[in-house]
Amino acid sequence: MNEEVNENNGLAPMEGVKIAPVTDAQVDASNKETAASSVGNAIKAANDVVEQSTTINSAPVITNSTPEIINNPTPPQASQPEVAQPTTPVIQQEIPQPVVEQPVGEEKPKKKINLLPILLLLVIGLLGYIIYSSSMHKKQIANLNYNCTPITAAKTDTKLDLDSTLVKDLYSKVQTNIREDLAQPEFNDNMRLYLAYRQILEVDKYDTNCNLFDSQKMEPYKCEVTVNFKPKAFKEETMKEAIKKLYGENTTIPLNNIQLGKSCIGGYQYIPNRGEFVEGKCSSSTATSFKATKTLKEAISNRNTIIITEEVKYHENESMNLPETLKSGFYYYTFRLDMNYNYVLVSKTYKSKY
Repeated sequence: MNEEVNENNGLAPMEGVKIAPVTDAQVDASNKETAASSVGNAIKAANDVVEQSTTINSAPVITNSTPEIINNPTPPQASQPEVAQPTTPVIQQEIPQPVVEQPVGEEKPKKKINLLPILLLLVIGLLGYIIYSSSMHKKQIANLNYNCTPITAAKTDTKLDLDSTLVKDLYSKVQTNIREDLAQPEFNDNMRLYLAYRQILEVDKYDTNCNLFDSQKMEPYKCEVTVNFKPKAFKEETMKEAIKKLYGENTTIPLNNIQLGKSCIGGYQYIPNRGEFVEGKCSSSTATSFKATKTLKEAISNRNTIIITEEVKYHENESMNLPETLKSGFYYYTFRLDMNYNYVLVSKTYKSKY
């Protein structure tokens, strides 16, 4: 079908097609018969136009098969304006992350634990414990000073009663006689060991034998069990305890035979293989013609220290002069209160009277 555009931009009349005349007459819609007649005429005229157009434009299609006659072709439809299709919202999907499989037997890394709060708690607890312990220790010391050792609270020198049990007990531990002074005038380990031995009670001694006793190492002592002599012994631990009580916990005095010089004073041989001190017998005399006068002059306390002053006067006999080792004058015995609240002997010093 050929279409041409006329001068007024309309479609030119097609050949063989009749167009129904357009009438300007108005249809009276109020008159039903007239309106229906007018509509019917219009529809009939439109159908005639369609039939004529079909007859003209349709040509028979001849094929090797039975001819097919198209009686009612679909009339061309006017192009419809394109309607915008609604936009489908795009849904974004999260791309799944690839799963990394852990090797068999390999543990996942553990999260790190913040240790700072724990350390702070420990530090705070430790500080609290130290403060508490210090406070309790100070209270304990103050209580003991008040109840047990009131003399240690004084900051100035205090004279003690010479007849007090404390002064008498301390002095009895260090007081010696003329025979002991002659045998061992120096205050050495030998004398210290002997003074500690003097603190051992008789109940701590027991009957024993003379096995391993060496007389040559302790002349003039010998050990032979007879009808008149049965040796005594005491344990090594007993001797160590006596040393600590007299000289303090940290004192280290070597264990040895208990004998002053070569005299017959003491008389116990230390036998390490037996762990005992075994008694020996001495037949020599210990008598002397020298005399000594010893007087307890004073006892001074200053906080945790007590100093006992002893005045000594040695007397010679008519036939013999005094040995130079015997010195008359003042002897000072210093005792100190240790951590076990025992007064232990610290030193013995000498000062001439003249």
